[in-house]
Amino acid sequence: MKALTIKQPWIHAILHEGKDIENRSWKHIHRGWLTLHSSAQPCCDVDFPERIQVPDLKTLDYSAVCGVVRVMHIVTTSHSKWFWHPENDSINYGWVLENVIPLKKPIFCKGARRLWNLSQKNLREIKRQFPSLDFNE
Repeated sequence: MKALTIKQPWIHAILHEGKDIENRSWKHIHRGWLTLHSSAQPCCDVDFPERIQVPDLKTLDYSAVCGVVRVMHIVTTSHSKWFWHPENDSINYGWVLENVIPLKKPIFCKGARRLWNLSQKNLREIKRQFPSLDFNE
């Protein structure tokens, strides 16, 4: 199963605040289930959309798989309040996220850049938390 490392508090926003787009400067062919891994360091200067409060960074999990999500599409335009519209000529690739599921207990592990393969041990731990989920769909 593929994993994507994202800085906090963006993982929190996906899992708990309805963030339905993950903004990337690169696109990928991946569609389907993806594990969400929080990086070791937070992103300290963030702006959430209006009326959504940024959580206290000290209360969040780091260096851990925190949830699973399905990547449905990758788009270059979106009406989502979470989609980033670059002011220069660069392209933003919005990974459209659905079926967001926070883990009951984070799985602490190292991450990597771009998409990376989750270890079989960590995948078994996720399946133990959600035995009825079929990650092959």
